[in-house]
Order: sequence, then structure tokens, then C-alpha cells
Amino acid sequence: MANSASGESVIERVVKIMEAFSKGQPWLPLREMVRITGMSSSTVHRLATDLAVSGLLERNEAGEFGVGMKMWELASRSNPLEEFRRRGLPFLEGVHAAVREQVALAIPDVESGTVLYLEQLDQHGTATNLAAVAGRLGIHNTTPGMAMMAHMPRAVQERFLTGPLEKTTAATETDPVRIRAHLALIRERGYVRMAGVLVPENTAYAVPVFGEGNTVIGAIAVVLPTLHEDPQVILPVLVAAGRGLSRTMGAERRPYGSRPWLESTSSR
Repeated sequence: MANSASGESVIERVVKIMEAFSKGQPWLPLREMVRITGMSSSTVHRLATDLAVSGLLERNEAGEFGVGMKMWELASRSNPLEEFRRRGLPFLEGVHAAVREQVALAIPDVESGTVLYLEQLDQHGTATNLAAVAGRLGIHNTTPGMAMMAHMPRAVQERFLTGPLEKTTAATETDPVRIRAHLALIRERGYVRMAGVLVPENTAYAVPVFGEGNTVIGAIAVVLPTLHEDPQVILPVLVAAGRGLSRTMGAERRPYGSRPWLESTSSR
């Protein structure tokens, strides 16, 4: 693809335009797209117009641009993540019905040190939750991130631990030695619990989801106010959902930890 004066290819510039849209800004006027992307007005106008003609963007009556229906159509039809989300949804609904708190399905993006949220159910939830569908949070400060990282190859873990690791609250652990110990404990227990790491008033749980070859491919998480925490209710349904979705995704039967996963809460 031809490069611009800045050295960016056409594809890179198109990606910049698509990344300008967010849940809070689904429609953008041309001037705002220019500001967000840092590209010239003529370049943004030309590319956005071409994208609108193809159906990847669309325009409303005010002349603002938004993500087009065709983008959703293509992603839903051909993206394996949509298949994982679809298969995971019944298991999330089961957990949600039992705990009546916020439940999410996430996958790892090790290269960026983040987790990507594919689905979230929060109708009955009372916790403030920073996660959002199609949103990203850090691996080290989220329970799905740590549940997945605990089952990654050692080389991946060590690369992850080189950081930098952001400290989001006083409870966020950034010491590699302590994080290694936590990852070992997660493997031993089969689940992860973290309190006050992203939101001081919240506690979160997560279990890994495995696929073919027992490779970790995702995680199911529950977020709730610490005052409402009841592991005797949360853990049975969460672990059952993780095991069930893992089997659905082709994983072999395997223990979730090397000792009973539901143990006294005094060791949390």
C-alpha cells in the first residue's frame, strides 16, 4: 500500500479512523476525526467517504460518521471470537442467574498486556465495573487476566513480568516476585480472587477456559461489591461454568487445581 508523507500506509490510516470511534462517541463530525487521528482534513475526508461508500462507515443526517452495519456483519460472520462469545453466552447466563452480579467473558492479548472483553452481563449487578464489551483492561490488575496468565507458558509469563505494570490502586501488585507466587497459587487453587485492585470497593473472581490441547483461551469472571461477597455461592457456579465451556471448546477433562478449589476463605 502507498505510504503517506508520515510513512503510514493506507491500511494504517484506515485503522486510525476506525479506532477513533468509541462507545461514548459512536458518531463523529469530520473535524473531530481529524483531531483524534492527527491526520489532515483532506485525508480523513477522502478515506471516510470511501469507507462510507463501502458500507464500513455510514453518515447520519447531521453529516457525522459512524461505524457501518457492514463492519458488524463481516465481524459476526467470519470472526472466531464471535463463535467463542456465542458458545460462552449460555454459561455466562447460568452464572449470572445464580450470583446476580456482573459476569464477563474475556480473552488474552499478551503482546499488549491486556484482556479483551467479549461479553458482559450486568443487569442485576451493583458493583462499579470498569470492564466493557470490546474494551480492554490490564492483565495484571484483572482476575481474568491473571487466571489466563497463570496457565500461559513460562516464557510468556516472564515476558509479561518485565512490565511496565501500572499500579491502579493501593492493592495492585506490581512486584514480579509476588506476582509469580500469585500465579502459582492460582494454578494450585484453580481460580483467582482479587480485592480492590481496580475499584477499591470491589472483589472479583475468575476461572480459566481451556480449548483444544488444554491451551488457555479465555476466562469467565464475576465482579461484585466486597460487602456482598459469598464465595460459597460464587465458586461452585463459576468453576462449573469454566469447566463446561472448556469442554465445549474442545478441552480434555482436567482438574482445575492440585487441591480442592473450594476451601476456607481464611486463606484468601
